[in-house]
Amino acid sequence: MSVLFSFPLLWSQAAPPGVPAWLFRTIVWLFVYGEPALTIQGVVGGLILWLKVMSLFCLLGWVVSWVTAALKERSEARGHWHDLAAILGVAAAVGAVVLRVLESTRRVEWAIQVGQVPLTSLLAIVAGVLTFLWVESTLWRTIRRLGRAPDVAVLVGMHLALGLGLGLGLALQRTGILRMILGIDPKLPVTWQDGLIYGARLGGTYMGYVVLSRVVGLVARELVAIRWRRLVSIAWLTTAEANRRMWAPWVVLTVFLVVLAFTHWFLQAPRAAEMGRLFVGTLALLCSLLITVMVTLLTPLSLPTDIQQQTISTVVSKPVRRIELIWGRMLGFMAIVTVLVLAFGGISLFYLWRTVGGAIRATDELAAKEARAGRSTQANHLREEAEQLRARMAAREPFRGSLTFLDSRGNFHLRGIDVGQEQSMREPRSHIEGGTVATAIWTFGRVIDPYDPNRRHILDYRIPVERLLVRDSIEGLMDRVYEIQERIAMAEQEQKAPNVSPERAKQLSDLIARDRDELRPFNELLARRRKEAEALKARAQAEEDAKRPTEAEAFRRREAALHSRPIPLEMTFNVYRTTKGKLGEPVFAKLVATNPRTGASYENVFPIREYYTNKQYLPASILAGSRGDLRVEIRCLSPTQYLGMAESDLYVLAYSGDFGTNYMKGLFGVWLQAMVLSAIGVFAGTFLSWSVALLTTIAFFVAGEVAFGFLLQFTQAGLLGGGPFESLIRLLSHDNQMTELAPTLAVITAKTLDAIVMPVMSRLVYIVPNFSALDLSDTVSNGFAVSWGVLGADLLLALAYALPFSLAGYFILKNREVAA
Repeated sequence: MSVLFSFPLLWSQAAPPGVPAWLFRTIVWLFVYGEPALTIQGVVGGLILWLKVMSLFCLLGWVVSWVTAALKERSEARGHWHDLAAILGVAAAVGAVVLRVLESTRRVEWAIQVGQVPLTSLLAIVAGVLTFLWVESTLWRTIRRLGRAPDVAVLVGMHLALGLGLGLGLALQRTGILRMILGIDPKLPVTWQDGLIYGARLGGTYMGYVVLSRVVGLVARELVAIRWRRLVSIAWLTTAEANRRMWAPWVVLTVFLVVLAFTHWFLQAPRAAEMGRLFVGTLALLCSLLITVMVTLLTPLSLPTDIQQQTISTVVSKPVRRIELIWGRMLGFMAIVTVLVLAFGGISLFYLWRTVGGAIRATDELAAKEARAGRSTQANHLREEAEQLRARMAAREPFRGSLTFLDSRGNFHLRGIDVGQEQSMREPRSHIEGGTVATAIWTFGRVIDPYDPNRRHILDYRIPVERLLVRDSIEGLMDRVYEIQERIAMAEQEQKAPNVSPERAKQLSDLIARDRDELRPFNELLARRRKEAEALKARAQAEEDAKRPTEAEAFRRREAALHSRPIPLEMTFNVYRTTKGKLGEPVFAKLVATNPRTGASYENVFPIREYYTNKQYLPASILAGSRGDLRVEIRCLSPTQYLGMAESDLYVLAYSGDFGTNYMKGLFGVWLQAMVLSAIGVFAGTFLSWSVALLTTIAFFVAGEVAFGFLLQFTQAGLLGGGPFESLIRLLSHDNQMTELAPTLAVITAKTLDAIVMPVMSRLVYIVPNFSALDLSDTVSNGFAVSWGVLGADLLLALAYALPFSLAGYFILKNREVAA
């Protein structure tokens, strides 16, 4: 298997014989920073990937800018020999693509070879070499005529970086690492040609680093010259223009209030418990739509209009940096967005307090009324309905586990039964058969990723015991006692090992004695607390027998204060009902929770309420001594019925925070989307007319919000039915996605165009922002907390998109005449 999908395999390898360890580590790190397709989990891995992508785009932009300058100066494309070679290179590339399509469609029955090299590979090599020679000569000629000393230094550095990549490719080939990277069979040879080809791939990234260093130097010089007074002045001018020209903030706020005034007329929850999720999700969507539409319309109109009307001349004639023009306008637009987000958030929270909060209060009052009337069943139903509404109007912090399955024969599976229902691509659901030993198992703790074929990736699903067990409670003391006892047992086991030195044995003896001295007062305190709890429980029962419920309740509260609260376990299962089931009869499930360290367990049978959150409470003692480990098993007891679940459907609830703060965190995702959109709009306005800039901004937003998953499929080459041109033929001819098309001229032409277009479109995934990743509305509407870690990661992601767009706009504006 290729190491590109299993980097820890490479990292865990020992240095090959004859290769020093320091050299091997250097080669590995150079590979990590040079391979563009390699991704590493975590913040550092994301930063490395971002640097590689930025370096490659800097390289592409630098080369294109100089080639464009050469074409404008008429120093190239004048019929020289290297111009003819470039034309031959383009023809060879097209010929290689056409020949490859003919071979794949079997119009050519056998692969044509020249010696031992396939003709398609030979044409591709010729095309690459000729194109490289033309670009090389163009860059040298143009930079010597128009460039400066730093530009020449960049060009020389690029060649040195390419040499480094080629040398690293040969080193990977000689050390055997290249075989692992490419996933080549050990029986097949890896030649030096393979090393050079792969080294050229790494060299491209290193060349990008050279250009990136030049860009960083230019930007750093601009950052030193930035003055906050000029930035604030431009931001204030941008805000004033947005209010004066279009009254955009006031229009957006008015539309929001008008829509909000009639929202309750059209929003009718299918179930009373879904009212909170429906209203919260709708308001978050409304805020997102209005703000993104406003930013999409405002930002691409600003610069083109000023350039067209020559009003920008009054600004650029002052000592204002071009980067201040870009960032000042973004700052002004984001000031408007910030005010609107705060206004929308405050108005939305007041509206939700009046509607959903009012429904909760009315339901509680009705439940109390039913209880006073003696209708306990209806009262319990209303209380549960109010509890379901509160669950959506909260900020619950769930801790989830890893889900695996046992089938009806007790065999292990990663997935359960697929009953044929429509699946979510983000998290597919599985079912277990009722009345059998089929079991859904959630494992909490440090779990080996069940989907990792190498069994090396560890998932941290530990439950925060310290947050759920009160330190001085009976369960907290039990957890402390288990922890000390485990330390003593481990030390005694090590002490009994045959190869323990006398010094280590003495250290272990002192450690055991110290732990036993520490354990003694905890055991005594635990015994006193248990005795006190038993006495309070007995007195509460005595008061209950004496018909004094008030005194009995007081003793029960005192007893409960000695314990930690029960552990809430929430589940959102669905039921697939067969025709053999009885209408109206509930489906029952059995819950078995086990502490794998102490053996403590808890069992319960409960009815499944579909479309509701099923809440069960585990005794707090089950977490004592668990170190965050827990095993939860769910079985369906109703025969011929199927219980469905996904991994996120069962979780331990650790905390429930303030909904208002959580809602504003959700709107912060809208603010981040607006920041990225403002950077794109200002960037497009630096070199496009306002109409084209507007369409460009809209296209970026639609592609990032709606079609980003489609672009990912392009990257992974996982599209059924081929590329866009082949899919068009299938659409017109009514052929399905799986049928092999006849190799007609139209089909061959479509596949050829797809082979040319799809590699370009697959790279759009690195340019188009993933706006859906910044959307937090689903988390908020489902009543789950948005953690500060998630906000920080989203902020870094938004900056990773907004910063390159703003800097690209700065370089375009810097090299454009705007005051003519």
